Amino acid sequence: MNSLTEEQRRVDALVNKHAWILEGIQEERLRRSLAQLLENQEAYTRGLLEDTTTADLAMPQAYSVALIRKVYPALVAYRLASIQPLRGPNGKVFYLDHVREAVTTFLTAQAESDQAVIEVDSAYGLKPGDLVTIGADDAAENLVIESVVHKTVTLAANLENTHPKNARVSRAYSTARTTEGGAVARARLSLTSVDVSSEKYALAVAWTTEAMEDLRATHNLDAEAELIDAVAGEIVREIDRAVLADMLANASAGVVPWSATKPEGFTETEWRRTLYDAIVDANNAIFKRRYRSADFLVADPDTVGRLEKLEEFHLSTEAQPAIGVQLVGRLHNRWEVYKTADFPPNQILVGIKGDGYIYAPYVPLSLTPAHYEATTDTWTRALRTRAARRITVPEAYAVVAIIPEPAGA
Repeated sequence: MNSLTEEQRRVDALVNKHAWILEGIQEERLRRSLAQLLENQEAYTRGLLEDTTTADLAMPQAYSVALIRKVYPALVAYRLASIQPLRGPNGKVFYLDHVREAVTTFLTAQAESDQAVIEVDSAYGLKPGDLVTIGADDAAENLVIESVVHKTVTLAANLENTHPKNARVSRAYSTARTTEGGAVARARLSLTSVDVSSEKYALAVAWTTEAMEDLRATHNLDAEAELIDAVAGEIVREIDRAVLADMLANASAGVVPWSATKPEGFTETEWRRTLYDAIVDANNAIFKRRYRSADFLVADPDTVGRLEKLEEFHLSTEAQPAIGVQLVGRLHNRWEVYKTADFPPNQILVGIKGDGYIYAPYVPLSLTPAHYEATTDTWTRALRTRAARRITVPEAYAVVAIIPEPAGA
């Protein structure tokens, strides 16, 4: 049995084992990811039970399982990134990319300086607009192709140097078309592995005995459970902030500026519509590099408010998680629009789902035993999680940078 089949069977067994907590989750990818996280949580708790005699451990496990079920599906990483749970504190994450091999041909006759025409043994894969390198070492020069007719290539400018017969002519990548008798272009998939290490996110909760007694007597609520639930939501927001900050900081497809100041000659509606044009430009910048259009936008509430005023915006009717980044609608049925209060103002992140970012959780959520401080009559617990993050394809993201109106305008 090969290793892939073994791994699939192992994860299937985990899904069956934890089916009781996964009930109601329809998406198969999410079910499989959560099953691995629940197994990690169980192994972590089992290690605590073996290493300590502290009696207050059953309650943290009960809290953790319920919180994992509630919190992790709400993470923005599950909607916009690739999820690869780790089985240990360190591990490898994997991503696929396409690699196109270079076009290489050779001169069939000496190419003279001050001339713009060269003869090559095969013009396969060369087309007008391509940048080619002619020659080697100090004599090499880069020129743009103006036209290609059979094996005759006309350049957009004259050569500066003379290049001998059989000198190399190359282009950085190949296309998928060829000519009869020409060399066949090759493209290959590259499976890349990256070593990652998990980081810790932790927050503590504290409550007094009086608050616990009064809340239970007045509202029949458990102060500890309410605080832990609130802190779990804050951890989700902290992870979301880190993931989106990585995407924003590493977006390399391009930055498209847009001014919020309306120039003369435009109505307010006409100028507001040009923000849509800027998003299209950012989308095209990604398409040129990844051969796929973007499918999501993320921005702060005020910037999303600008998008909501566009005619192309359609409000989402899907049920939203109570915590984390919110899906508010779609723009022109092309991009899902997400809103988060923690996003930097006046910026729109444009990106491709799952194409360029990996989130790799290890310990989903762990609770320390409750600690009582007698001098202050205060109880304390800490809630923590461990996960790794990695940007893998920066070209999958672009940014629309909004230039705000001057103060007082």
